[in-house]
Amino acid sequence: MIVGQFDKAAVQKSLEELFGNWKTKSPYARILNPYRKVEAINRKIETPDKQNAMLVAGGISKMGDDDADYPAMILADYMLGGPTSSRLFRRIREKEGLSYAVQSAFQVPTKDDGATFMAIAVANPANAPKVEASFNDELAKTLKDGFTADEVSAAKAAWLQERQVQRSQDQALAGVLMSRERFGRTLEFDKALETQVASLTPEQVSAAFRKHIDQAGVSLVKAGDFKKASVYQ
Repeated sequence: MIVGQFDKAAVQKSLEELFGNWKTKSPYARILNPYRKVEAINRKIETPDKQNAMLVAGGISKMGDDDADYPAMILADYMLGGPTSSRLFRRIREKEGLSYAVQSAFQVPTKDDGATFMAIAVANPANAPKVEASFNDELAKTLKDGFTADEVSAAKAAWLQERQVQRSQDQALAGVLMSRERFGRTLEFDKALETQVASLTPEQVSAAFRKHIDQAGVSLVKAGDFKKASVYQ
């Protein structure tokens, strides 16, 4: 996929010269990503002499990007661990000063239903137990109390604006077009998604988050020089 100012004829000629006679030796087969239940773990990995520790939380959810709850989960994840205004960043990075970076991501496949929820944080090994506790507490509070109307309104405006900015960049636009083309879609998919996100209510977002995020099913792995920091003993 090529986007931007270019000579179409020259590009077509180059592509034909480079790939015109190329044929794959193996038939194409899409790598499947179906949902499967995974038992949660909490594991510590010692990495001696590393200055920073990495904490990664993750869980599996049964969802594809054609699911009715997909728009709500996009916005929920954005508010939980997306930009610097997100809950995890404001609490763990700004308020408590425990980590250098913290964010979450909810990744949903097309044509399959093996969605993944992940959150990561980078911190001083000595602060790792506190980061873990704060993450678990913030996730529990979000599941219990949901998202506020002001929070949802601000997140919708920011998320929609980010999407517009991304489409103004050739590299990002080429990536979106290529992704849509692969599954026989156009930017009408993005238009419909953004319309759905814009119409979401706090109740819808909170309900979807509770439905698809099971705290008991979230695994947590932390790696760092915990022995030297005298934590997790």
